[in-house]
Amino acid sequence: MSNPIRVVATLPVQPDQADAARTALAALAAATLANDEGCLQYDAFESATAPGTFITIEAWGSQAAIDAHMAAPHVAEAFGVLGPILAGEVGLHPLRAV
Repeated sequence: MSNPIRVVATLPVQPDQADAARTALAALAAATLANDEGCLQYDAFESATAPGTFITIEAWGSQAAIDAHMAAPHVAEAFGVLGPILAGEVGLHPLRAV
């Protein structure tokens, strides 16, 4: 695909809830890669310098693929865990090449 849509998401969670976030995000990444058509990349990371900060780096074939992902049951399941332990707003950053 010549022009994937790249997205970075930042998820701040309560530092004492990092284990729950790790588990939920690992499951989300695996389910997304296995089930979401149009997903070209979906990696989850934990910041090495900011405790409780998690980041996803994603690449999608189309906006429709992103929209379908956001409506998928595995996203709702992950946010069922992550929602109560968030320590701030989730930041979604669609990217443009410079």
